[in-house]
Amino acid sequence: MHLLQVTTTYYPELQFGGPPQKIHNLSCQLLQRGHTITVVTLHSQQPAVNFQSFIDGILVQYLPWIGRNNYRWPRQLELLKEAVQAADVVHGYGLYNLLTPAAARYAEELKIPFVLEPLGMYKPRVRNQYLKRMYHQFFTRPMSERASRLIATSPAEMADLAGLVEPDKLLLRRNGINVEQFTNLPDGRRLRTAFHIPQDAHIILYLGRISPIKNLETLIDAYQQAQLPNTWLLLVGPTLEQHYADELRLKIKKFNLEEQVLLTGALYGEEKLAAFAAADLFVLPSHFESFGNAAAEAVVAGLPVLITDGCGIAPQIHQRAGLSVQPTVEALAAGLHCLLLDEQAKTALTRGRTELIQQLSWERPIDETEILYQSLVN
Repeated sequence: MHLLQVTTTYYPELQFGGPPQKIHNLSCQLLQRGHTITVVTLHSQQPAVNFQSFIDGILVQYLPWIGRNNYRWPRQLELLKEAVQAADVVHGYGLYNLLTPAAARYAEELKIPFVLEPLGMYKPRVRNQYLKRMYHQFFTRPMSERASRLIATSPAEMADLAGLVEPDKLLLRRNGINVEQFTNLPDGRRLRTAFHIPQDAHIILYLGRISPIKNLETLIDAYQQAQLPNTWLLLVGPTLEQHYADELRLKIKKFNLEEQVLLTGALYGEEKLAAFAAADLFVLPSHFESFGNAAAEAVVAGLPVLITDGCGIAPQIHQRAGLSVQPTVEALAAGLHCLLLDEQAKTALTRGRTELIQQLSWERPIDETEILYQSLVN
């Protein structure tokens, strides 16, 4: 099959969080199974020109765009229409942009099956809720009507989408992890050296975007309340919302924690793997995650995971590879203490990790995606 993936952000622009990597991983897996993959996307640093690039054997068409930051309006949409016309299935990712609705409209016009994967964006949360509801009225609902299927990556996202379309349009298909990438982690001591952390200190690791929906201010409050001895907290990830990072730094300064709580910036590749190797505990304190790829990666890397119950993967992790709690200061502080200092409790709460790791590979999600595409073509 010739498959078209439509997304506003794509690998290697990892500063936009997990979706660019996830969509690329899924595309690579489908390519290995003999399908032809084209991606139509926007390049954040090159808005003025259209160009093509091959990334790991995948043809990526970048459209020119106007706007700024996260508000981008694609131009030369005839290139998108040509890509849709050449495809057997069109798969659009994400909301709050104009590229995915355009792909849905062209797919309907050309009678090409269209799959929509909202990436957990449907229910308005945290900011700009009125504008998001307006977007749903004018774009999400028409896209959903045009779509042959909507994909949710967790039961929680399925519940969010239940009121949008009829049940037979919804498909639950989790994300996957490249498990083999975490089998031989690099030496974590170099990360400790880089950030001047004693080799015998405990490290609590958060890895993801520095964004309000990640609830990092509550994590800092919980760290302060827990009073953990000889323990550092690393907040690792790209900052797209500078005002929020500034607020976190003010809180860190207020608690006199500048030496123990570090906003490191983004770490990729070997540096990211070294962070997993150096850490003693991984924490994902988000208000909501449609899945929670970073937490799944931490499980595969062998770390106990403290996760909040608004994350899609939380039920799989709870009492198998860690602990799921409410996104409050008290609950997170108790979870930090339990998984970092209580060895007996940590052992009991992570005894199902090996079984869970076997369930986190890409094999089953790719099977389900391939079966979906084939059914739509048939």
